[in-house]
Amino acid sequence: MPERSRFVALVAVALIVAGGWRLYAIVAATPMLGYANQFDMARTSACVGLWPDLPAPARFEAHPQAPLSRYIRSDDRSDACYLSSELAFVAPAIAAVPVGKRVDLRRIGVFKATLLFALALSFTLLLQSRPGWALLHAALFAIVICDPLNTLWLNTLYTEFAALFFLYGSIVLLVLIAARRVPADPPDRWLVVAFALCLAGLGLSRQQHLLLPLVLSLPVLVSLWYPARRGALAILAVTALVAFAQVGPIERDPSIAAANSANVVLGALLPASLEPAQTAKRLGLPERCLQSMGATWYVTMGEALTTTCPEALAVSRARQARLLVVEPLTLLRAALRGLPQLQDWRLGYMGVVEGSIYGGAEAVRAAGGAGTFSVAPAATSLPPPIFLYALTASLVLLALTTIVALVALVLERRAPLALALYALTATAWYAIASAIGGDGYVEVSRHAQLAAPCLFAAAVLLFATLVAPLAAPLWVLAGGSARALVRAALAALGYAAVALAVAAPLQPLLRAAMMTTPMAIGVVDLPVRNVVPAGTIEISGWAVDPQGVAAVEIVADGGEVIAATPGLPYAGAHRESLELYYPSYPRVARAGFVAHLPARLLDSGAVELRTRVVSATGVRTEIDRRRLVVDKR
Repeated sequence: MPERSRFVALVAVALIVAGGWRLYAIVAATPMLGYANQFDMARTSACVGLWPDLPAPARFEAHPQAPLSRYIRSDDRSDACYLSSELAFVAPAIAAVPVGKRVDLRRIGVFKATLLFALALSFTLLLQSRPGWALLHAALFAIVICDPLNTLWLNTLYTEFAALFFLYGSIVLLVLIAARRVPADPPDRWLVVAFALCLAGLGLSRQQHLLLPLVLSLPVLVSLWYPARRGALAILAVTALVAFAQVGPIERDPSIAAANSANVVLGALLPASLEPAQTAKRLGLPERCLQSMGATWYVTMGEALTTTCPEALAVSRARQARLLVVEPLTLLRAALRGLPQLQDWRLGYMGVVEGSIYGGAEAVRAAGGAGTFSVAPAATSLPPPIFLYALTASLVLLALTTIVALVALVLERRAPLALALYALTATAWYAIASAIGGDGYVEVSRHAQLAAPCLFAAAVLLFATLVAPLAAPLWVLAGGSARALVRAALAALGYAAVALAVAAPLQPLLRAAMMTTPMAIGVVDLPVRNVVPAGTIEISGWAVDPQGVAAVEIVADGGEVIAATPGLPYAGAHRESLELYYPSYPRVARAGFVAHLPARLLDSGAVELRTRVVSATGVRTEIDRRRLVVDKR
């Protein structure tokens, strides 16, 4: 190896080692660091028979306040198993542990970290003939991949780690294949096989990602169509088989599909429609389902959805997708309402430090040391207009790099920066769209988990490429080309300038849309059931709005309006603050409200009520509708 190449390789390896230090600072820390179980970890537990070392029924319940390190092997529960490529990491890590023995969850975290570190080293060796790429890859690994934003998934049984691992492999291999030195020559066969395997692992990580392999494979398909058509067809076949498996042969708990359908249809689509009766008809729902508009699987407005609107639990994805054609504005309004929630990069509603109650970034630093610094708190605390501006710019960047990458591929020219930015922004927006379209607003920031690291990586990649010419003297001494650095920097400058310039005039339109669209989110907690005793009834809950909540009103079927008292302190089911769920919303610490329904409104034995939130701009959002009936027993 020439001296100059050895120097670049050493720098790249040093960055990978720095990333490894950050990795193990998380997975080996005491107390254990990792996202707490808000129930979804049970789906992996059921597959391998690994449960918290607690007595039943506590071992099968959610524990969102803090992670638990002590687990125990027991019988699996195949009926609740969620088949995922996450099992490719969990099962081998505990294969030697017999039933009845205890397991520290860090055993799985260290196993995952070792595989991730090994993958990064492998890519570094693979890129040693391309020193610029090797340095960028190593920097992205140390700064982005090893950020606790991602590594806190390692000491868990969530499917998010598998998605991140295989996405990382897919993007690196995508650039290697589609931006190979001689576009007219076929790439090494093993690269195509490795890419197909990473796509399969990504698509099988969770049902939400079934089409993401196809999105990422598009540049590779174009690149291989003439020089290696068999390889292109093989990749296309893999993406098709993965999508088919996720919607067909792989069995899922029926309750998951029912919950997803209710959350999207009742919780997102109908409230976003200007003509909900027409939208309900197009979705195949009877008129009575309008009474449940705004409900979700978890917030049923006092009555079981199996009674009020069972049809909403089984609306096909085809019917939902058809709305994109016949009611595109409904889908846009639904997406708009979810955008402010995407700023929650901390996921504070899941504690991350064992023994601490909803421990956050400060507690992570105290337990894991200096290597556990993270971008998540800074992104979450950005002023919302700046975050939305960056989000808009990323969408423009996706459109721009898609065009540049495809044109370059057709002309058989190399455009590695455009390809990488396409992969990152396409993944981010796929994650956002599939999160809202897949489960409504329920944990939308977690379900769009891949968006945060991809947007972060795109920003770091652009910045690193822009400032690369500052290292030109050192680069030339190492044998590199200063001209290549300048060309790359000019390309990065062009992408960033166009994205920011196009996004800027869109901001007033976005703000105007958010100020005139019903954007509030809220829940009526009391009454719990819609059969109530005679007398005055307390109606209480919480509500937040990106513009701020000016008032909350309860509207009876006779037209009478009862003003609620807003701005009250509110705590969740585990006495947690709503700020853990909606950190970017104003006055979220005092989101509670209470009203008292006069007894006379129930003189007829029943009353129809609608709870509306009035934003600071005067827009009303209905967050609850129900029919209260007097219990005559």
